Amino acid sequence: MKENQPTILKKTKQLLENKLVEDPEHTCVSSFGDRDEVHSLWSTPVTAENICYAFACQVFVIEREVKPKSNGVKPSKHLHYAITSLEPHPDRPENARKLMNVFRGHWTIENKCHYRRDRSYDEDRSPVRSHNAARILSAYKNMAIFLCEKKVHNPSCKREESLPEFIRSCSINGINKTLSWIINKHPFK
Repeated sequence: MKENQPTILKKTKQLLENKLVEDPEHTCVSSFGDRDEVHSLWSTPVTAENICYAFACQVFVIEREVKPKSNGVKPSKHLHYAITSLEPHPDRPENARKLMNVFRGHWTIENKCHYRRDRSYDEDRSPVRSHNAARILSAYKNMAIFLCEKKVHNPSCKREESLPEFIRSCSINGINKTLSWIINKHPFK
């Protein structure tokens, strides 16, 4: 949850502030070469009316604490608030594990898709302000990422497998090659 939803963020913080003084429902430690990361989770069930967010069933907060093992890493502690439509599991530890997996799964999507779109298309600074136009452009960009992963441009080396090289290949060879691949591999019925 980001600060572009200030009312929901404020309500979420209010709902969870009493929980943060209790022991976390789930804690996991990840060890990396130069640091340890401790993720602690607290959650509470909500209703969509209570939080003013459609289909909301739970809100949760994850505290991410970085403990350095070397001088090159700075210690830090951040709170990440989130909302989900996942129904609360009666077993609290199991519920907390599921929420932790949901949270980590979100970052998988963020890193795999959104990061690539922002790096290749500079999407965060896009001048498009029409909601429908942004959705259509996003669909085309996702399709380009998919086609690049399927290697429809027949890359001859590892460097040519990248998304920027795929875009360059489409601009040189024209979009017809890509469209013919789609039609031949997945004919419309």
